[in-house]
Amino acid sequence: MLQETGPIPQAMYPTTRGSRGERGDDRVGMRRRLEREQRTSDFVVGLVLAVIGVLAVSTSAVLIRLAQGISAFEIAFWRLAIATMVLLPFVRTSEAIAALSTVGWRRVLLYGATLAVHFVAYIAALQFAPVAHVLPLLYTSTIMLAGLSALLLRESLRPMQLLGIGIVLVGVTVLAGFEPRFDWRIAIGDALALVSAAAYAGYSLVGRRERGRLPLLVYAVAVYGFAALWVLPFAVLAAVESGTVVARYEWNVILALLGLGLIPNTLGHTLYNASVRRLNAAIANVVYTQEMTGAILLAWLTLGEIPSLNAIVGAAIMLVGILLVLLR
Repeated sequence: MLQETGPIPQAMYPTTRGSRGERGDDRVGMRRRLEREQRTSDFVVGLVLAVIGVLAVSTSAVLIRLAQGISAFEIAFWRLAIATMVLLPFVRTSEAIAALSTVGWRRVLLYGATLAVHFVAYIAALQFAPVAHVLPLLYTSTIMLAGLSALLLRESLRPMQLLGIGIVLVGVTVLAGFEPRFDWRIAIGDALALVSAAAYAGYSLVGRRERGRLPLLVYAVAVYGFAALWVLPFAVLAAVESGTVVARYEWNVILALLGLGLIPNTLGHTLYNASVRRLNAAIANVVYTQEMTGAILLAWLTLGEIPSLNAIVGAAIMLVGILLVLLR
């Protein structure tokens, strides 16, 4: 039988005001530690994704050269189509349609169009100019993006960004203006590289918000797929005009096209989109500038394309300027 007892002393209660405050502090501290650990984990994973991605995209220029014999439109189409077909089985149709409907199909078509122009112009540039010219000029997209953001989005340019833009322009002058082998072919290639850079800046600007809002693979499949559809009519026309639609597709061309679709696109560009979801975009972009270095080295080692001294100096100057634009 239970006996009635007097009041329990206050000291026996573990929930005093002081202990409640201590537990609250512990929870806040634990939450902060978890957040720090999550940020560290995201940074490490994002950096690894960016490094693997830049190694993958560095193969692009060499693979494009190995696919010579067909037009830039055909190379761009197959590159984008292969990447789309590889990633498509990993995307649920209902999820993709729902996600893309929230963004708007017209916008996604626009992203695909800008990406299509970027790839076609980049591939065509490599059919005219050396890798050591095209890749540095391609990365002027960073200063174009900064300029477009300032003009259209009213984002102010920092003094270091303005300095970086000036340094990039000096590098372009050294790269092209002092090229001993400069001729009309290189001039056309350089111009196409700048068109590709402008298209990529536009693609980055218009797709900035949706890249984070859409699931990674949905975004990749939609943009690659619509870009391929934009290029398709021009690829068909180029193939028909060649007069030898099938004969030009020798084994080396087919393997190069498969490599382009699988390595730089499916792996490289998709990992870039994954890395910017975990890393500060500026850090990811700085890592990706090393595509320039990797592509020039690979072209040297595999194609025997030795860059001229002024190309190396100009590219180095441009890289310094690009880093100043990207870093905050």
